[in-house]
This record gives sequence, C-alpha cells and structure tokens, in this order.
Amino acid sequence: MDGAGREPRRPAQPGQEVRARAGDNPTLGRAPRRSLGRALPLVGAALLLGAGCAPARYRLAGEEARGAEEFFAAATALSFPIEASYSGVAEFSERVVPFVAGVNSRTPAEETVGFYDSLGRAVLFLAHDGSRVTISPGPAADELPSWYLHGIPDGGVGLEAGPVSFGRILSGAPGYPVNGGQVGRSNDGRWVFEDGRQTLFSDPSRRLLSRAEYEISGRRVTVTYPGRESPGPPPLVTVEISGAKIVLRRDAE
Repeated sequence: MDGAGREPRRPAQPGQEVRARAGDNPTLGRAPRRSLGRALPLVGAALLLGAGCAPARYRLAGEEARGAEEFFAAATALSFPIEASYSGVAEFSERVVPFVAGVNSRTPAEETVGFYDSLGRAVLFLAHDGSRVTISPGPAADELPSWYLHGIPDGGVGLEAGPVSFGRILSGAPGYPVNGGQVGRSNDGRWVFEDGRQTLFSDPSRRLLSRAEYEISGRRVTVTYPGRESPGPPPLVTVEISGAKIVLRRDAE
C-alpha cells in the first residue's frame, strides 16, 4: 500500500500436396474437387487481399543506407520469361485444402496464374497486363456451384495493381520496381525498404529477401519465403490473409 493506505495500481495486461507443370497449359495433378471448389475464391483473392503487421524500424543514413539501397535494387534483377508450377494448400477455418497452381510470366506485363481441379481443368485465373489484375473463371468453372465463384462474373473482375509482377513475387524478388523510397532497419536487424506500394524485408543476415508486404488497390498482401537459403527461386512461398494462409511449394523443374 502507498502512504494513503491504497493498493498500488497493477500494470494492464497486453491486450497435400499435388503437382502441375507450368506454361501455357500446365500439366495438372490431383486435388479433391469439393474442397478445391470452396477454396478457389479464397486462393484467387489471396494475391489481392490480406493483412500484415510490420515490426518497428529505424531510418538509415550514410554507408548503411547506401548498402541497403544497393541490396534491394539488386534483388529486382530477374530474367523473363518465368514458368513454374506449385503444389499448394489453403489453410482457413481450421481446414487444409490442397490445390495445384502454375505461373506463366512472359514479361512483367503479360502474366497468368492458374488454379486447377482434380482432373487438371482450369477453374480460376489471375491475369496481369502491366496495370490491372483480372480474376476470371476458367473453362471448368461451370462444374462448380455458382456461389463458389460469387462476385466473379464470366468476363472476370479487374483491380488496378500497377506494375506488380506475379512472376517476380513467386521467384522471391520484389513485386514492384525498386525506385526511390526509404530504407531502414527493423528491431531484429533486417534491412527494410518502403515506397508506399511495397515494404520489403531482408533476412537477418541481409543477404536475401525474406518478406514483402504489398498495397494493391487499397488492400494489403503479405508474402514470406520460409527457410530460404539462396538467392534463387524460393522453394516455399506463403501468402497471408486475415484468418487464412496460402502455401505454395515449388515443384522441381
């Protein structure tokens, strides 16, 4: 008790993988159709909707700032075309749903990501033309109950995205070009780049890109590369969404 006989205040408590080949018409693997149908709208939205929480960071100056700027600029170096296939799962509502996906990126302004059913038929596409991302039902979408693709018309729905690149993101590079912006250091020693469209994080050793947060059409997408050990395409990519996670494991080439 204090001098007035009062109790002192207590501090407040703080609040299966399946396989596909990529290309114009990726060879596709197997996934349960019913579960896949329920997951596809969520998977399609994964690259457009999401939430993340950035750690505290400090602005850099001098030699360290120049080193960070050079690191993030070099991380954008990537050769096109890019083709890859993935074995994926969507984790949401205490369920884990497998699917297959393929990315075909001829240039940063000509890209398609496809999702497929158990028989290898295209169900959903994400297409990027250099400025807009369009979500469209695939040829096999009619086999699904209409409410599975609720809100997505036959002709697709588009969102302004600017010069983001699916191929770059899935290859472990910054999705947008690195121009201007500010560099900083997080409280765990990672370098950070931020320009309003994207926030990029190095790994603690400052050798590799390990995390990125993108603002696309007013919404946030958070991408991480768990266990990444080399500057080549990461074997594992995760996309975080409120209450859900999309995990993409790159198939061997």
